[in-house]
Amino acid sequence: MFTLKSTEPLFIFEMANNHSGSLEHGLRIIHEFHEASRDFAFRFGFKLQYRHLETFIHPDFRGRDDIKYVKRFSETRLDDRQMLALKEEMQTLGFVAICTPFDERSVDLIEEHGFDVIKIGSCSFTDWPLLERIVKAAKPIIASTAGVALEDIDKVVNFFEHRGKDFALMHCTGEYPTADARLQLDQIDLLKQRYPQVRVGYSTHENPDNVDSVKIAIAKGATIFEKHVGVLTERIHLNAYSATPEQIRHWFLK
Repeated sequence: MFTLKSTEPLFIFEMANNHSGSLEHGLRIIHEFHEASRDFAFRFGFKLQYRHLETFIHPDFRGRDDIKYVKRFSETRLDDRQMLALKEEMQTLGFVAICTPFDERSVDLIEEHGFDVIKIGSCSFTDWPLLERIVKAAKPIIASTAGVALEDIDKVVNFFEHRGKDFALMHCTGEYPTADARLQLDQIDLLKQRYPQVRVGYSTHENPDNVDSVKIAIAKGATIFEKHVGVLTERIHLNAYSATPEQIRHWFLK
């Protein structure tokens, strides 16, 4: 069983919706990033996102192409069987299989599919009904903290500790992409000082050509790193914070 108690560096490739609703393309992303990372002596994870769209999108907003996220989530939807196929390919290639649930039903599916780790997005950090469901799963937890008040981080840390959870915190900035001047990397120092018993990492949303931020994060003691990734095609374009396999190799070489 995977644990976060080790200090071995863990690099997480976040697929999010970059599979573009295609199982074939999702598998291609997994394989290309396996090739890009196989020469490096680190532990690697791959992450998906689960949403139960029937309840996640309010009935009044379904089919609204004028709302960016409703359109994106609807157009890139994969069914449960396809998501399981992605997860199984990740584990076949040696990745730690990680998933972010955005609702309680998605935690049920994460358990059914046998993921190794649950990741909590910063937007869900104080979603207490979701947290109550997540802690019932016998899985390690990684939680991002962007935009969360310190008193709320205190509450969630205490909540996890009182339930004996294996967990880590991630500094990130809820700005996509994040300007270099707004990375707020000193937050890593704050998290390590305030919660010395908790492993701390860095979830990045800056320009993928920026290789300096991860060096600073490592120097500050971060040991888990998360980056959005994708593969370009003639039809599929990446957002400004998702890295290509070539950019990821450059990231590691530097």
